Amino acid sequence: MPKWTLPRCCAILHWRSPLGAILLALTACSGGQTGMSPDSTMTIPPPLTADFDSIQTNIFTPICAGCHSGATPAANLDLDAAHSYNDLVNVPSTEEPMLDRVKPGDPADSFLVVHLENDGDGAPASDIPFVIQWITDGALPGSSSTPMGIRGGQIPPTAKRDTRATDQNDR
Repeated sequence: MPKWTLPRCCAILHWRSPLGAILLALTACSGGQTGMSPDSTMTIPPPLTADFDSIQTNIFTPICAGCHSGATPAANLDLDAAHSYNDLVNVPSTEEPMLDRVKPGDPADSFLVVHLENDGDGAPASDIPFVIQWITDGALPGSSSTPMGIRGGQIPPTAKRDTRATDQNDR
């Protein structure tokens, strides 16, 4: 009696059984995952950490930017990677104008935290502590964000310091 190997058994099923042909076709075409070829690779985002780049990658882009981006973003808040930092930090909320969307160092007075805790809009509750920690740590920009006023090497007029007066007083 010949020794049968798995590929030969599958080939026999394919030729002799309609069910075998269907099973073989399904497993051969799927690549193990629906909609992917065997050569495809999945991109898994890095784990969430309490910094702007991670929050952008894991929360804002995949969860929020669907509504908060484009020509007319919800609440006039654009959360795509190019605009989110400048639209969030030290900007009054359109829903609660007494609160900034993100007030660095003060998560309790940051509307983003209030909104995530009350509504979430798809962000899991387990993500909120990372946003709170980022704000507590000063809501620093990430490597992919360009804070307002630094874009193009320009310093906003309110941030310029009159060095003449300081230099004269130091003498």
